[in-house]
Amino acid sequence: MRASMLMRKIKKIYVIIFWLCVWQIVYMIIGRDVLFASPIGTARALLGLMTQAEFYKTIGCSFLRIALGFFLGTAAGILLGAVTGASRLLYELFKPAIDLVRAAPVASFIILALTWLKTGNVPIFISFLTVIPIIWSNVSQGIASTDKKLLEMAQVYGFTPSMKLKKIYIPTVMPYLRSAIVTGAGFAFKSGVAAEVIGSPAFSIGRKLYESKIYLETAELFAWTAVIIILSMLFEKLLVKLMGR
Repeated sequence: MRASMLMRKIKKIYVIIFWLCVWQIVYMIIGRDVLFASPIGTARALLGLMTQAEFYKTIGCSFLRIALGFFLGTAAGILLGAVTGASRLLYELFKPAIDLVRAAPVASFIILALTWLKTGNVPIFISFLTVIPIIWSNVSQGIASTDKKLLEMAQVYGFTPSMKLKKIYIPTVMPYLRSAIVTGAGFAFKSGVAAEVIGSPAFSIGRKLYESKIYLETAELFAWTAVIIILSMLFEKLLVKLMGR
């Protein structure tokens, strides 16, 4: 068991080394720091950012905005999915609106939201809007896939609605919901940071990305991008652990 775990870790290290080498080769081919940062240059920029107090405040503010939008979107998606999963009429009624949100460009919603909301609230709203269709579709699919024989058995044994929910619906929907939450977390970070780039609220990663681009600080641009990826991965792992519990 330990040997297999060790082998998996070694494989992951080799994969990381491989892609770092690819990154370095691309950097050497381009040969211009202003266009493409090297792994070492990115690491130096990241270490430099980590010595600044504003770095942690920026991360904290962005994370709180995106996480708040994600959790609000998840709650709304679960509620809407449960309602439409239980009623075909409501499903057909809400489906066009959800499809519209899913298909429309995120940039369009960001620009519209900037006319309605303060810039600091736009990433919350965009993350919320991005997550809802993902959660809704999976919850609705999970409810629709509930075994009809189990429901008939519950009816025979006189299950109350709360017992049906606890013993049948939740176990059936949970795998769908887990997958949706992990996927939604990644999309929440992508859309939330995009909203920050366009809206440029104070103490936001998106604003730092934009400033790095304006001042041609490519290494810092790569460093902030790495921060987004790390935050997204950590957030996903945290959610998976919470779902496991």
